[in-house]
Amino acid sequence: MATNDRVLLARARRAYELGRLRSALRMAPFPLAAALVALTAGRPPALTAALTCVLLALAVGFLYRGGIAGRAVGPGLLAGTAALAMPLLMATFGHACFGPACLKLGLPACVAGGALAGFVIARAAAREQPHLRFVAAAAAIAASTGSLGCTIAGAAGVLGMLAGTVCAGVPVLIAARR
Repeated sequence: MATNDRVLLARARRAYELGRLRSALRMAPFPLAAALVALTAGRPPALTAALTCVLLALAVGFLYRGGIAGRAVGPGLLAGTAALAMPLLMATFGHACFGPACLKLGLPACVAGGALAGFVIARAAAREQPHLRFVAAAAAIAASTGSLGCTIAGAAGVLGMLAGTVCAGVPVLIAARR
């Protein structure tokens, strides 16, 4: 191959990769909006920033990679929004979340949000001919998004959200395989 051909091939490859990255970055406003919602609801800025960085890296990385993982980002964000909203709605409607009182209502809200997230992921996976990579990618995105709100009940809230996701999602996935 001539030198000019190699240069042209390298330029074409670079343009292709930059185009994929630009396309993946178009979804960046969604994780940033989720972080803004979490901050507005009183979540700690440092924790929110850390979780948002993880969410943004996962979402952009999956979209850049494409394929099954890329198709899982949208359903994962939608599912995670349910898990994000439940505990924040509870806080918005006047429930003071301090100490053990937070676990009283915050933990069930996180479990309910996780259950809704699990259902959304399982339904989307059923349409995708259930694939472990799709479920794993969507669950990672949903867990990162939901954690922005479920940290209101601490680590128990995040674990409750994850338990709700599994408990609601697995039966739907099993039913979809039949």
